[in-house]
Amino acid sequence: MKRVPVSVVIPAYNAAAYIVAAIESVLAQTVMPAEIIVVDDGSTDSTAALLEPYQNRIRYIYQENAGVSAARNRAIEAANGDFIAFLDADDVWHPQKLELQMEVFAKIPALGLLGTQGFDPPPVNLPRYDKLPPDPFTFINWRQLSVKNHLFASSVVVRSSILNIAGDFDTNMQGPEDRDLWLRIAEISTVVNLKLPLTGYRIVPGSVSQQPQRCEQGMYRILKKLDDHQAFKGSLLLRRKAQSYILHSCAYLYGAADHQPEALKRAIKSLLTYPFPYRHNEVESLFERPKRLAVILLRMLKLKPLDPNTIVLKQRLAEQAAHEEALLHNDLNHHVHPSA
Repeated sequence: MKRVPVSVVIPAYNAAAYIVAAIESVLAQTVMPAEIIVVDDGSTDSTAALLEPYQNRIRYIYQENAGVSAARNRAIEAANGDFIAFLDADDVWHPQKLELQMEVFAKIPALGLLGTQGFDPPPVNLPRYDKLPPDPFTFINWRQLSVKNHLFASSVVVRSSILNIAGDFDTNMQGPEDRDLWLRIAEISTVVNLKLPLTGYRIVPGSVSQQPQRCEQGMYRILKKLDDHQAFKGSLLLRRKAQSYILHSCAYLYGAADHQPEALKRAIKSLLTYPFPYRHNEVESLFERPKRLAVILLRMLKLKPLDPNTIVLKQRLAEQAAHEEALLHNDLNHHVHPSA
């Protein structure tokens, strides 16, 4: 089977439920990557045991828990490929993903980063693509990324030479750390999305994307970094739009976690900060922000029931908070009463 000079980077933390499916989706590719690097970020479940049968087909690296950014950086540092492909441990790939992406890289020599569209896993009855469709690309520029992340990490393949210039993932971020890197890449290279659903993106309860405070902090850190570099100089309206979109996103996140008063404040402030409509590729429906505001108000007045997924998420967040509090309590006891 043909091999391509791609290093697949898989960060894994307590990923026992999904890690095998992720690796199998890489091994099922129609072209094989040069290497698969799994960084176990201090898992306490059976992740390591599940990876043992793959020891001759992957490079396994263990590190103390330091977060997904640190895990990806560790893998990038160890990688030897001309291209880096990211895959989160709870996501999967279409069998032709790498084949079609490498075909696009061959067609566009100046291309630095290439993502794809997504599908809902598990992969069932995935189509076979004999060739790229007409008009298969969507070019994504820095201005678009400064407002919204148009890429998700598990879809991305990037040239190693571009990563060497752009730098690592910011380990101080948890949530939007990928968009921070895509922005830096968009400043120096061409960024494109392939209009094919080649990446299965799974929403896992308790993931960083479902922790509104952490995501909000990360998004504002990106905005501060851009401000520090005067990236919006001469584009005040774009800067207001970027801040407005953060507020809009956080209104959704807080609402999904059933923190409706926090969601309401951000929804109102989003409209006040940037009252103009967003572009069609930035929202999923017409008048999305006024609709979200109305839903939040109805929920606060108990006139609209919570979505079942929201109820499950709320329960999972409460369980996670209790678990983290217990870990902190045990850690404090250990330091106050250390064992002999």
